[in-house]
Amino acid sequence: MTEQTAPQDPDEPEGGTEEIPAPTTVPDQGVKKTKRPSPRPDVFFTPVSNGMDYLVSVLKHLTEGATPPSARDLKYTVLHLQAATEVLLKARLAREHFSLIFADPLQAKRDAWQKGDFKSCGTLEAFDRLLNIAGLPLEEDDRKRIRELSDHRNALQHYGLKYNAYAIESRAARVLDFLITFIHRYLIPGLKPAEAMSVERDMDMFRMKLKGIEMLVKQRMNDLRSELAKVADVTVKCPDCEQWAMVADGREEGPTCLFCHQVWPEDPESAAANYAWIILGLDDHSVIQDGGDPPVADCPDCGVYALVAQAVTTPGQPGVTPLCFACGTVFNNLVACEGGCGAVLSFVPDGESIPMCFDCIDTRLDRF
Repeated sequence: MTEQTAPQDPDEPEGGTEEIPAPTTVPDQGVKKTKRPSPRPDVFFTPVSNGMDYLVSVLKHLTEGATPPSARDLKYTVLHLQAATEVLLKARLAREHFSLIFADPLQAKRDAWQKGDFKSCGTLEAFDRLLNIAGLPLEEDDRKRIRELSDHRNALQHYGLKYNAYAIESRAARVLDFLITFIHRYLIPGLKPAEAMSVERDMDMFRMKLKGIEMLVKQRMNDLRSELAKVADVTVKCPDCEQWAMVADGREEGPTCLFCHQVWPEDPESAAANYAWIILGLDDHSVIQDGGDPPVADCPDCGVYALVAQAVTTPGQPGVTPLCFACGTVFNNLVACEGGCGAVLSFVPDGESIPMCFDCIDTRLDRF
């Protein structure tokens, strides 16, 4: 009877090849037995080959399964893309000095590093150390995308995730684009010739498949072009998929992304806050601490806390276009209330009026 081997799980990164020797006849009594080779060779991956193996899995799940990718494919896309990002960033960081991949470099010991017996830094910490210590010119936008990918991975790993498929595809394409550039510029230089050649072979395949993913995204945006043109004045970059397709025109269902179908139902305040934080990188605490105005304010027209004064709309980019995510009003003249309350007013100077909200006016009148 021939020996049956279990099929390899296509949903996991491929490891080393198993070699199962052909069955042999039982030797006669008294005949000296020869030592058989081990049927399972040691598992061995360098950090770089490990990270590249995860990327191979990511591209398979995005391009070789169902069209469009199934929920299961997208799940493994998130998990393996996060793993690839972490491993490859740390592989480059260790080239500066092995202690930098320890959570606390002051506690680093070479013996612990060689055994893999230590607590390492997180993915974002590795990114920051590559930027601030190794001096690599990495972009803040890439850091934000990696942070969001880490959040998705943690959600999947620990308590499940419900997220829009189009948004995951779009975000994955952007992180893949970052990694391909990172590998080419900062990882391949310095590798040993044999490993560099292996990585370059994988890179050729990655570039071709990434183009296919990007073409799907581009095609979808092209399909939406005429629809988006009608609402361009109130269209901004979506904080979920990062496409210029989030429409805040006061529609009843709330701000909506036409690309990824994310909707903030009757919650324009949350949409405005997400946009200000994820796309503009602004939050109340940091901005106020630096002496600036809050990124989100009460709208002078509808009164909802959903006005983003520094919004950037499709026709207005790269300049700012104050936009209310609740009523869809675009403002041309905004000033701060001179009563000191922090309110924002839509005001047209006439040489006589003082920009002041009704509450501050009533307060002053009560004093007299």
